[in-house]
Amino acid sequence: MIKNFYTTHEVSRFCNVYPTTVINWIKEGLLPAYTTPGGHRRVKKDDLLNLIKKNNMPIPEELSRGDKNRVLVIDDDPKILTMIKMILSQEGFEVTTADSGFQAGILISHWLPDIILLDLLMPEIGGLEISRRLKADERTKDIPIIAVTVLKDEKEIQEMFSAGIADCISKPFKSEELVKKVTAHLFIEKS
Repeated sequence: MIKNFYTTHEVSRFCNVYPTTVINWIKEGLLPAYTTPGGHRRVKKDDLLNLIKKNNMPIPEELSRGDKNRVLVIDDDPKILTMIKMILSQEGFEVTTADSGFQAGILISHWLPDIILLDLLMPEIGGLEISRRLKADERTKDIPIIAVTVLKDEKEIQEMFSAGIADCISKPFKSEELVKKVTAHLFIEKS
């Protein structure tokens, strides 16, 4: 998700330091921040980038990319891939597609998406297994996954949520429904 403000924990992850170090930077005036009504510190993206550049630290990929939210669509049906890419691209999202779990893994290793749309009925590696692997990986565990599926059985839906999938949309779906679900999950504030 494209963000303009970061928590002290996120800043510490970007800078490879402890959160207490970030708090000390803020207290010493090295890193501007504001405090929320709940007492949490937030750092503007521009201020964080200035600190990183001033100290010759490597700029994390999440901070250096453009202003579009990234969506990865994983489905073995080329028509579905084309349709979803067209719908979301028209809404201003940066969309990349993969037709297998293997291809998705390669893409994710260098193109970290903000959200993933995942078909559950995939050959070779099924969608549930793909989701489990993504949720077990430190880099991808917080990426919301929306299942795009024809499954409607209550037991299958429960398995889906147990595998770390945040939501689902049933095939066939309307464009507006797809955009609404993607947008809702992109802008859920993570604390």
